[in-house]
Amino acid sequence: MMTNMTTNKFSLVAEATLDRRLFLAQALAHGDTLSRIQHEQADTLYESIATIAHKLITMKTADLSDESALRTHIQTAFTLTSLGLEYGSKGDLDKAVQLLRKTRVVKFFQIGNTLMEKLRDRARHLLEHAVIRPHNRDGESLLGAGYTDIETEGIQIYTQAELEFLKALLIYRITIQTLQVTIRDIDTPRPLLHLNEVEMMDRQLACIEYRCDYVKALPLENPFVLDPPLSIFPNPIERLTLSLIVNLVLYRQVDFEIDEEARQDFHQLAYTEGEIRESLRQQLLSWITEYLEQAQQPESVKTYAVAYWDDCLRIEGQAAASQ
Repeated sequence: MMTNMTTNKFSLVAEATLDRRLFLAQALAHGDTLSRIQHEQADTLYESIATIAHKLITMKTADLSDESALRTHIQTAFTLTSLGLEYGSKGDLDKAVQLLRKTRVVKFFQIGNTLMEKLRDRARHLLEHAVIRPHNRDGESLLGAGYTDIETEGIQIYTQAELEFLKALLIYRITIQTLQVTIRDIDTPRPLLHLNEVEMMDRQLACIEYRCDYVKALPLENPFVLDPPLSIFPNPIERLTLSLIVNLVLYRQVDFEIDEEARQDFHQLAYTEGEIRESLRQQLLSWITEYLEQAQQPESVKTYAVAYWDDCLRIEGQAAASQ
């Protein structure tokens, strides 16, 4: 099966190559092997995608001489169409071939576009609102309220790696290989290929959303008076969580400030060769579960918070072992 578009309707689209890893390409190759999709039908399908790509270009490209932007929209048309086909066929190539023969291609694009727009809306919301802002003069929390005082630095609930993840998602790219409690490992943004990547991105967004709910539920009146300030840390919410954990273990009290001496004392008490004592681990995870239960947080937030605390304890164990 040839994967170069043969229509000359739009020259750039005609030059574009359908990535063989896309489900759409696999379905076309499967149909060709079974002699159920003829070359003429494939050419018609390509022309339909060319029309979709042209509409994307018309709507989203201000400079029609920017060939890089044009090619990006063309690939987006391929990607969203492929995702929609994979969703509609549930990943079954035989069913995908049947759908391609009897369904207008634009329907698959619409499905894929709907799937991705939901994720992009959530990513935009997190970029704007997943930041702790100062209180206003009336004492009302400005968490996620679009506070723009440039003299006061907000505290991001997402990490720098998660910022890159969110920004890449907006342009239909992915930066992760696996789901992570906190994104720590990212790759160079790459094009989306399959529906399971969309599902993974959906779950990764949920992790950040649950962390926002967890942070808002903590008994912390003013995060901007902590010393040192949270904004200086690359992962401020992890630092906030660690501070709470250290105070619970060493002093049996809820507090969010620690110094390096307290942190070292915690390491000596809690870890053996980088592994936290299991009894202490269970006590801490039970504490945050019970706290969030009293704070009337949903099960999803409690489950995530437990995983988040466990991950923080693991990372701190690595720091303890390296000393």
